[in-house]
Amino acid sequence: MVKKHLNPTKIDFIQCIVEDCLWQIRDTKYVDIPDLVTAWSVDINPKESKSVIPFVRSIQDLDPQSFLHVKRIKKVDNSTLRVLIGSSEFLPDRQAFDELMANVSFRYENVRDDNKVPKIGPSTKTLMLTWSEKYWPLVWRGNPNDQILNDYIFDMKEIRSILSQIAEESRKVMKNAGNEEVPVVSAFVNPKSGRVIISNDYRHSRSPLDHSIMVGINEVSKLEQTRRNRVRDGTASQEELEQGETYLCLDFDVYTTHEPCSMCSMALIHSRIKRCIFINPMKGSGALKPESGIGYCMHSNRELNSKYEVFQWVGEDLQVPDVDPQLCA
Repeated sequence: MVKKHLNPTKIDFIQCIVEDCLWQIRDTKYVDIPDLVTAWSVDINPKESKSVIPFVRSIQDLDPQSFLHVKRIKKVDNSTLRVLIGSSEFLPDRQAFDELMANVSFRYENVRDDNKVPKIGPSTKTLMLTWSEKYWPLVWRGNPNDQILNDYIFDMKEIRSILSQIAEESRKVMKNAGNEEVPVVSAFVNPKSGRVIISNDYRHSRSPLDHSIMVGINEVSKLEQTRRNRVRDGTASQEELEQGETYLCLDFDVYTTHEPCSMCSMALIHSRIKRCIFINPMKGSGALKPESGIGYCMHSNRELNSKYEVFQWVGEDLQVPDVDPQLCA
């Protein structure tokens, strides 16, 4: 983790703009409303804490819910400490809890599974103190979103290059196809190989579902199927063997000329991408910006089991053709 003052990337943490070009899209209306998860705890005698601390450290990376912003031990009274063991996502029932605790070297009592803990910390220290009183003691580590921006890698040269490519392709579609095709173009970047897949929109000439995002996901799928066939018949390269099977677009960066619609935004959720960068907002049909469509903010919806980061290009004009704002891109 790079300290903020040592980060060479220019980041406006107030406006959430990177290098005066990338504006982070967030659903800010829920930022300071805690998103709670239930968690297991046990009570111990303070003398047992020397054994508890190494145990908690040994299991913290196994929990899908990060509790780095949480104090794992809180004082109940002079003779009792309460220890946060893990989230309900990590330990879904008592059997899972008992299996985890079967060989611990410390004694405990009063097993509880009803503790409410914020999934992430709040944006201010004042609110952190309020949440600590109401839910479970937290640790102030700064605004969580500042850390997200600070820890991200922004290769601005690559980002500009890919956005310029899809913008140029979009203009070509508009010039050559006219109203026969929609000038929405996307690019999928494989984080392992660096391979870039450019995908056009074919809803008019092929299928109404062939938005550029959906076409891109399908192209990635075809490549993955080819890789798996080669693995089965023994002709795969070492690189293909090492890739392994996982979610279709895991940790991909996806670039697109126009803000995706709800169908495409949800498809990116299911594909487990890492980041989406778009150029033109779609006020009528977009599903990422709070002011687009009906304010889905699909990429950060708390009801969904996966999320990805979204940025809008706000740098120099890339001359992407305008389309009907009600069109689902």
